[in-house]
Amino acid sequence: MNAGAQAKGRLPQLGHDRRSEARRLFDAMEHSKKITDGQFSALGMLITDASLCGDEPALTAVQDGLQWLHRNYLDTPALDGDQREERGRVLGLIDTVHWALRRLPSGLQLSLHPDGHAARFLVAVARRQGLSNRQLAAELGTDETEISRVGRKLLSAGVVWRRKEWRHNAWDITPRGLQYAQNAGLLRDEAVPAARSRGGLEGRPRPDGAERARPDETPERAERAQEPGRAERTGRPGQPRRPGGHGRAHG
Repeated sequence: MNAGAQAKGRLPQLGHDRRSEARRLFDAMEHSKKITDGQFSALGMLITDASLCGDEPALTAVQDGLQWLHRNYLDTPALDGDQREERGRVLGLIDTVHWALRRLPSGLQLSLHPDGHAARFLVAVARRQGLSNRQLAAELGTDETEISRVGRKLLSAGVVWRRKEWRHNAWDITPRGLQYAQNAGLLRDEAVPAARSRGGLEGRPRPDGAERARPDETPERAERAQEPGRAERTGRPGQPRRPGGHGRAHG
């Protein structure tokens, strides 16, 4: 079995330590003369999962391993065509990991006051995803203009997602946002719905049993549906996975 098949066959499942997986991948690359497509694919998936989960130790380990790999190319006097292609792919992954680290809440130096609108916005969408600007404004005791301003700030930090529900915005927390809220003590160990990934399933019921808003509904009708005794309409959830090491020798 070649190294590419081994890399594909041994990809870790959810819950495995990404940093250890990265170390295993870089150890395998160190002892191979050529980085296979399977190894590049495994690294790409690992970086994506670590980024979605806000796994900073894993991303840092991958960055270290990629930089070590790149140094091997600098030590080779004349690269052949395959080696030049490999070097380009390694440089591309280094850039990707660099920006993934910059997008982490710690890299953005995101610091929310527990009683501020931004922190309360994040907690609200952690407890109940799919809230509209109007619903958030009512929950926070402010206006929709302030909700839009705060939402843009949180969106740029990668801790919330915004989507369209008919003619109004619907806000969801990201896995990174949920991790930040928990680490910052904003949720105080309370149970919250799991943050869904970008590709989460549409048809899943909401934790409170609500359904997704129908396209023929107006925002006003959807708001009235939130009143006691009426059926709610909105919803959806999802999730992410793996990681860093050293280098390899070229033959």
